Amino acid sequence: MRRSHRYTQTGLSNISALLVVLGIVALALVSIFVVMRRRGIPEPTAGSPLTIEVTTSPDDAEITIDGKPAGVSKARQDLQGGKHELLVSRRGYLPWQQTLEASGAVRIPVTLQAIPMDLRILPGPEKADVWLDDQPQAGSPDGSGAWTLTGVSQGSHSVRIKTSTGESTVSFDFRNGNPAAPVLPNGNPIILFISSSDGNVRAECNCTSELQVNDSSQPLEPGKAAMFTLKDGKYPAELKGLSDPKKPVDISVGPKAETTVAMFRPAPVPEKEKKPVVNIQSLLSSSLDLLKDSKCDAAQANIDKVLSSDPGNVDALGISRRITRLRGLGGCR
Repeated sequence: MRRSHRYTQTGLSNISALLVVLGIVALALVSIFVVMRRRGIPEPTAGSPLTIEVTTSPDDAEITIDGKPAGVSKARQDLQGGKHELLVSRRGYLPWQQTLEASGAVRIPVTLQAIPMDLRILPGPEKADVWLDDQPQAGSPDGSGAWTLTGVSQGSHSVRIKTSTGESTVSFDFRNGNPAAPVLPNGNPIILFISSSDGNVRAECNCTSELQVNDSSQPLEPGKAAMFTLKDGKYPAELKGLSDPKKPVDISVGPKAETTVAMFRPAPVPEKEKKPVVNIQSLLSSSLDLLKDSKCDAAQANIDKVLSSDPGNVDALGISRRITRLRGLGGCR
């Protein structure tokens, strides 16, 4: 029992000595810290310095850092360590925002996405079915007869319009917040395509005419666009110089892209003004039979009907010359 007691006393002595050493070390560290403070040596900072360089597309976007304007198109700033808020914005585009916590030098290229486009379709007075990128569009036109398709993203698209009198497809490309550029079908119906974005307006038509907007006019012809600028608002646009007048269509101009596709079909011809259908081959055959009996007047009457429908018909012109020769020879009765 006595030997066991000696071991216990020895263990307690070792622990006491260790505690004394730790206390001395702690006092030494505190003393060093106090001396450093008295000599003016700064404490370590919470984070390392940060240098950020921001570039934008489009190149006229506004850059804000921590709520303060930092530049347009590009910005470079030296910042203290910690969190920082970046905002890039431009009229007509969705804003870009990010919280940044980094150190060293950081380059940040930002590409803004244009606000999705509104596409307004005026198919005319007839009932219409509409497809966008081969997807049928539910719903019906509003009180003005227009279909409005919202949220049309950047890229290439096609819109197909079908009515009882026919079907037409218009393709267009909408990129970088610019007015959409179309590809229009030839012939009827006449199609007026007007797209605007941030005051810039592009107009095209598969016709030759003048586009009247307010007090100014722009020439239009197939394959060529008219470009002009307008302030925000609504404007009536009208095609001039066509054989039959077209009703004005309203176009909208604002920060985001808005496109109007207006279709004009030929006015129906009243029944009393419709020309009778001419059966050319039947009339030519009848004229030849009449000439066999020397009935020149009756044959010429048939030929006149053919030429009124088809003035350059070679067969009719040949028979007409034959009738003239017979008359000269006295062979008609």
